[in-house]
Amino acid sequence: MVLEYIDDKPEVVIISVLYDEYQPYSCSAWANGGNSSLPIMINGGVSLTQQGQNTLESLFFNETQIPKRVFIDHELKVHSKFVGYQSHEDIKEIIDEMLTNMEIN
Repeated sequence: MVLEYIDDKPEVVIISVLYDEYQPYSCSAWANGGNSSLPIMINGGVSLTQQGQNTLESLFFNETQIPKRVFIDHELKVHSKFVGYQSHEDIKEIIDEMLTNMEIN
């Protein structure tokens, strides 16, 4: 699902933050094993699940549940954010809505 946007929509940027370092790989190993079509990965900080503060995660959330998703539009405004599971269809719907909004503006 992510690759269809990365390959076809240069307007879409996806950033992934992992909280399972060394489970089974380090952030560096995940990044080195990837390719230029995969989302940008951020290495550093401590998750809210581990009492981390002042992190990228804490800019948007105070819940410790994971996964979390923040959708930021072309004007760098938070379009929506979610805590918990979302289906690929739900995510695709939000991204498509954001792309449509961008075309309207």
